[in-house]
Amino acid sequence: MKTKAFWAVICVLMLSACGPMIGGMMVASNGVKDFKVIQGSLADLPRGSQVVVLGPFDKTPEAFYICRGEEAAAFASAFNHTGLFTAALEVDTRFPDQMPQAREFKDRNSADVQKAYGLQQAPTLVMSGTILSREMVAAPANGVIMTAAYRLEFLNLTNGHLTIIEITAKELFQDVIPESVAYLAKQLAGAK
Repeated sequence: MKTKAFWAVICVLMLSACGPMIGGMMVASNGVKDFKVIQGSLADLPRGSQVVVLGPFDKTPEAFYICRGEEAAAFASAFNHTGLFTAALEVDTRFPDQMPQAREFKDRNSADVQKAYGLQQAPTLVMSGTILSREMVAAPANGVIMTAAYRLEFLNLTNGHLTIIEITAKELFQDVIPESVAYLAKQLAGAK
């Protein structure tokens, strides 16, 4: 009788430990998986710049919105939190069919953008984005893991240069964008 009880306890312990062990293995490989400068130079993104982040981001057929405008807000928040840029968020609440793009501001100067959006300071950069892909999976005892790829377009209003970055990160849902911004900050530090 004691042997059966012993094995029953062992089985319960093994079954209850599987979730946390599997979840732990799933989050072990988190982080930025890919980072590419598609166009331009990271030197055109000076640390500490004023940036206006345009939202909502566009998306490809491989992606989906969780909440339109959420990515733009999360990037603006992460820029401010890390000190990489001082960000202002501008989300078109009408949700047009054509999402705003940084390149549309190529012929405008900082003062024009400041006036158009009623900003306290003239921005150096305008940023827009595209969600290239998104996958989500539940990691037992850890949360939801999201793998997301973003194309970020930065227009430097001072010199008119457009810098396009693609970044792919796999993290817990709430950490994908902060981790992506932290990685961008490291890349900018090495771009000097």
